[in-house]
Amino acid sequence: MKTIVSPLCGEKFITARDKNVRLFQVKQVLNEHRDLLIDKLMQDIPYYLAFKYHASATPTEVEEIKTKLTTLQKKDINLMDYASIVEEIKKRPRVKLDNRVFYKEIDQLLLGKL
Repeated sequence: MKTIVSPLCGEKFITARDKNVRLFQVKQVLNEHRDLLIDKLMQDIPYYLAFKYHASATPTEVEEIKTKLTTLQKKDINLMDYASIVEEIKKRPRVKLDNRVFYKEIDQLLLGKL
């Protein structure tokens, strides 16, 4: 059994014995974590833009960003983009998620690289 600790959704257990099912469970946890992170981000997009990019956005731009983030939430995580986390989960019985990889995907989206 593996444990994934998310600061946003708590402890999640990967219990499947089949490799494909385990990967599916990992994907579900990563999707849930990213969705909750995006929910928090959408509550104050202007602050995030000011903090991260030293930029501001018009109300129209904020709505466009919200639309992009909502679209991202509807997509499944691509495990290839999260390979470092998946490898850590394979090696260790307990893994604590941090947000760096998740923000990397979000920032690529915001910068138009996805």
